[in-house]
This record gives sequence, C-alpha cells and structure tokens, in this order.
Amino acid sequence: MNARTGFKLIKGEPALLAGETLVIADTHIGYEGEIRLKGIKLPSLTKRILTRVLSLAEKTSARRLLILGDLKHTVYGPRGLEWMEIPEFMRKIVSKFEWVGVVPGNHDGDLYAVLPEGVELMDPDGVLLNGILFTHGHKRVDTILGKKGGGSVRTVVVGHFHPAVELLDDLGYRYVIPVWVRGMLSSKVEILLMPAFNENIGKLIVNNPERISEELRGFLKTGSINLQEAEAYSLDLVFLGKIGEMEI
Repeated sequence: MNARTGFKLIKGEPALLAGETLVIADTHIGYEGEIRLKGIKLPSLTKRILTRVLSLAEKTSARRLLILGDLKHTVYGPRGLEWMEIPEFMRKIVSKFEWVGVVPGNHDGDLYAVLPEGVELMDPDGVLLNGILFTHGHKRVDTILGKKGGGSVRTVVVGHFHPAVELLDDLGYRYVIPVWVRGMLSSKVEILLMPAFNENIGKLIVNNPERISEELRGFLKTGSINLQEAEAYSLDLVFLGKIGEMEI
C-alpha cells in the first residue's frame, strides 16, 4: 500500500485497492447488446468481467467492492441484456464480498430496478474513504468537495472518461492504450482518472487535442486537472510520460 496516497494500483488491471476495498469503474454491462442494434456483433463480456472481478478478489484478499459508476450501459432505465445479466452478475459479486457499493454514474438511470439485495446504492456525489474522494466523474469535482468537506481530501479518484493514449509508429499504424492519468487538482490534492473495466467500451484519447471530447474540455475548464502536466501510466504501471509531451 502506498502510505502517501492510501491506495495501490493493481498491475495489469484497471482496478485499485484502498485498504480492503477493491475499486473498479465503468463495467458498462449491456453495451454489447446496444451495438448489436447497429449491426456490430460483439459477444457479451459480462462473464469475463465477472471472472476478472472474482479473480481480483482472490488476488488482493479484498473484502469490499466499490463500483465507481456506469455499472450498466443504457443511460436511462435498464433494457435488453441489462435486465438479464446485471441481477445475476451482482448476485455472484455479493456472494464474494462482505460489502458491495455502487456510486451511480451518468449511465445508471433506474439502476435500483436490476440490483439484488446486498448492494448499497450510494450518494451520486461519491464517497469519502480514508482521505480519498471516490466519485464517478460526470459531476463537478469542486462542487462535490465543497459539499463533503474537501479539507480532509488528499486524492480524488474518478472514472467516466475511459482515458487512453494514442501512439503512432513510423509506418502510420495507430495504437490505443488504456491508461491511468495522474495529475494535481491543487497543490495538496491529486486527481486520478481510472481506465474503464470493460475492454470493449470506447476510449477517450487524452494526448490528441483534436480528439478530446467536449465533455472532457468542460471538465478541464473547471480546473480539475492540468492535463498537459498530468502523467500517463499503462495498466502494467509503466510511466509513459506527461500528456503534454505525448501529443500526436
């Protein structure tokens, strides 16, 4: 455990451990069902996601699980695969952990309708845990800190953006690599952007100014992070460089 930050990134996975709490974000269960409607036939990743979570529980001895938003994919009420897959997925999760909590994200409308007993649906603003604010990322961080007493917060952890860097080789091939993005919210508070747990979900390229979404631009305008000075780390925890030095 990193004594300074109070959490540990798990090598090889888009997950972290804070004490005995395993934290993941953006599982987007049901995503494959939605894109099938557009003629793209991707198999559901729900069983694979479940296997990975259960494996991480064994690997880390975590007793608690926090899902940091966008458990499901449909923005409003559940539909399609979500009605079938989320209840069974969460029942197996609940049987493995002593406590399971979900901080609702912007894709979690009416999530309560598919959650089994034993899952705590938490404050949409997030939760404070040992000096760390865990919040999904679709709401203003400065406003949330004001509500929750930001003076005790050392680190803010968000999901939502599915950060990745794009690399271009000499032959013109492009590679998209999911990353952790670590920067500073203020002189005393760091901010960490988590990569998405669902491997299929779209990724937001953070090192190409032309491809930064309007939503991330809005996030940056609040002063939540100086993206140019922020650091990118691969899932294997290799330091790739500062975002501003990786622009393509």
